[in-house]
Amino acid sequence: MTIFYNIIFLLYSIIYIPPLLFKGKFHRHFLERFGIFNSRTTEELDSFDKSVWIHAVSVGEVSAAKPIVERLQKEFPSFGVIVSTTTKAGHHLAKYLLSDTTVVVYFPLDFSFIARRVVTLFKPAIFCMMETEIWPNLILALSDSRVPIILLNGRISDKSIGSYRLVVSFIRPVLERISGFCMQSKLDAERIISIGALKDRVMVTGNMKFDIQPVIGHEDEATKTEKIAKVRENLRVGADEELLIAGSTHHGEEKAVLAIYKNLLKFHRHLRLLIAPRHIERAKSIESLARKMNLPAIRVSRLAKAVASGKVSSRDTEKAVLVLDTIGQLKDIYAIASIVFMGGSLVRKGGHNLIEPAIHARAILFGPHMFNFRDMSEAFLKNGAAIQVESAEGLSGACARLLGDLKERQALGENAKALVESNSGATERTLEVISHILKSDTK
Repeated sequence: MTIFYNIIFLLYSIIYIPPLLFKGKFHRHFLERFGIFNSRTTEELDSFDKSVWIHAVSVGEVSAAKPIVERLQKEFPSFGVIVSTTTKAGHHLAKYLLSDTTVVVYFPLDFSFIARRVVTLFKPAIFCMMETEIWPNLILALSDSRVPIILLNGRISDKSIGSYRLVVSFIRPVLERISGFCMQSKLDAERIISIGALKDRVMVTGNMKFDIQPVIGHEDEATKTEKIAKVRENLRVGADEELLIAGSTHHGEEKAVLAIYKNLLKFHRHLRLLIAPRHIERAKSIESLARKMNLPAIRVSRLAKAVASGKVSSRDTEKAVLVLDTIGQLKDIYAIASIVFMGGSLVRKGGHNLIEPAIHARAILFGPHMFNFRDMSEAFLKNGAAIQVESAEGLSGACARLLGDLKERQALGENAKALVESNSGATERTLEVISHILKSDTK
């Protein structure tokens, strides 16, 4: 099976790598994907007797993994902690959120010889993969080295279950090597069992993303008010201005949002717009798109520098569309939003996580395509914690209505926050599973 899979993965890589070159996505850490690390990282890895290795693909998984990492470092100080990511944005956020004692690397390509090399270098006492990242060669290499493998926050989407069922005979032997499956819901648990997971290793622990905590929100009211004022000041958003945030947007959504905003300005002169694209490398093109639509725009990274240098006056930025091109800020910027539209849902991308605006009690809107967050979106709708629209026209109408109805906005936000709080606890349940294994290892 290993030889067969290596051939398939090699063919995939031949197709995959040229687009990376074309798009300029090679970076100075790319060799880490081949298990080759710089001297500083190698020294850190060598200093570990054993490690806890957590794989978090991108931004959402890194945010969910943060409390796990912090607790493990506190409770098991003798173990090093390694966090691997796949995306550049996830890598940057991990570096930003996690302590200097956490080794952050890029996830290795799933060739058998690379997997064996990395397992030897990392010396993991346990391997934790977030949200159903199944890499056969790595799982086999870990299992052969008697390393326990745990799936955390597991989910199987409507889209992926069909693909998995086509390769059940191939994937079943891989899943049988996994020690435990911490699944988000009963349906996710049933699905992982249906494609080969051993039933007695599957448990429902809930969605760890409900436990994500903002920097702003747990202080006393005076400190919270001060922090919110600072966010407004940094973005040049006045205390008397409403802010519409379009979060995690994809191509095709920004044009619709800009058109909606332009129309809303006719009736709401104090309305501002911030667009946070899912992929921040698109920020420049979104800034250009806004200007083509006769809307002033500026990227957030340039905002403070432009005003400080005198090249752009404060007056010129007062009504500008803000395009977020930095990592780690959005979760706290949500604190000053009046309305949040969650992207990836007007176009067929499957939507994105609703938790970050919800914990700030914001009014949330999303489109018809939330299939990657099916259970979450249904829970929000059932509890009156969000509004689903079917089109750009529906989004425009919902925004107009909410801007004119403060009570409805507040009710949506309060329901959203209450829903998150009532679903918390998945991180604690997941930690119990990991701790049990690590304590067994130290005996």
